[in-house]
Amino acid sequence: MNHPVLRRLLMLDHVADERQREHHRRSSTAAVVAGVLTAFAVQEYRLLVEHAIAWDLIALIYVMGGTKIALMLWYRFKN
Repeated sequence: MNHPVLRRLLMLDHVADERQREHHRRSSTAAVVAGVLTAFAVQEYRLLVEHAIAWDLIALIYVMGGTKIALMLWYRFKN
């Protein structure tokens, strides 16, 4: 595949693939942040209105936030 047109097509395919990966990364990050904030809001509601502590929501908040921070550090030091 040494034809110039084929090389250009392959290069455009690579660029589109990188864009798709970047969009996937950004959407996953936004989903994690939205999940943590929603779980925190539900936990605060249960604490303030029902006067009960939902330990499962606290664990969920810590797991999601901890995973996000651990992966950010992992990728920072691996690159």
